[in-house]
Amino acid sequence: MSDKLEIAIAGATGFVGIELIKKLYDHPNVKLKYLFVKESIDEDIYKSLPNNITDLPKLKKLDIDLIKKCDVFFSALPHAELHKIAKEIISDTVIIDLSADFRLPDISVYEKWYKIKHESPELQSQSTYGLSEIFRDKIVKSNLISCPGCYPTSVLLPLIPLIHNKMIDCSNIIIDSKSGYSGAGKKIYNNKDYPNLDENIAIYGVGNHRHMPEINHYLSLYSNETIEVSFTPHLIPTFRGMLSTIYVKSETSLDEIYKTLKNKYENEQFVDVFKSKMINTNEVIDTNKALISIFESNIKGSYIICCSIDNLLKGAAGQAVQNFNIKYNFDEKLGLI
Repeated sequence: MSDKLEIAIAGATGFVGIELIKKLYDHPNVKLKYLFVKESIDEDIYKSLPNNITDLPKLKKLDIDLIKKCDVFFSALPHAELHKIAKEIISDTVIIDLSADFRLPDISVYEKWYKIKHESPELQSQSTYGLSEIFRDKIVKSNLISCPGCYPTSVLLPLIPLIHNKMIDCSNIIIDSKSGYSGAGKKIYNNKDYPNLDENIAIYGVGNHRHMPEINHYLSLYSNETIEVSFTPHLIPTFRGMLSTIYVKSETSLDEIYKTLKNKYENEQFVDVFKSKMINTNEVIDTNKALISIFESNIKGSYIICCSIDNLLKGAAGQAVQNFNIKYNFDEKLGLI
């Protein structure tokens, strides 16, 4: 492909939008055409970018007519924004969405958890869930790609192959996830519940986090039963990085569980699988990597599975760029390594 694809990014000054700019700026098949913001167009975007990034297009207020002139629209808008305008864009432009607006096939579930009426329900059937390594064959055919949440990415990558191969007890999956506070977006700085971000560990969304129905749905796809997990997220005193610790029961050996995950991801560039390795977030920061490690528990018949990712990259912007590369049959590493 000789001509570069023209790209628009909405939410360009948010944490995820900044990462999209950083990853797409030097992508050989991309021209950054428009950068849109919902609020102030006076923000100095260069304060958040490396010095080598120059001559970006000026920030603009969201403009549907300009979006429709582009080949691809990356939407890093807050939840419950894209569904209001998607039907005006989809016939002209490929949409890669980083919000929850098209992640859940059952619109009533979305409306229950996000407490808003969905304004483009007819598009849901066109949406493809953008968990790159699992839904690659569908992503390449889709013009509406809905990227997973960061927590679900760190949970679904290790669990889907095991559930698909009937290797774990689906009735008692316990997930304890910890994320850097960037996962809550810029609004976290104005949240009175977290006054000391650098000196505070906070539990939140206990029993009702919005990622729960997403996790439950996509795990259930690979089971002959409806799966409901126990999921508890925490914010930790670091800006970025995510570590999910998953407790499962299984009659399968540690070696078999490891072998199943290793075989699934052995040819994947962004997923590494280990047995009993103490993984951490430092290893994945500023990468599109997911590290998975499996441990035998002290309780017989139980295992502990850990997955670390950068919540802003593999959990958001990096996976979005990976999906872009998949969609256009580019090398999946472009812009990411």
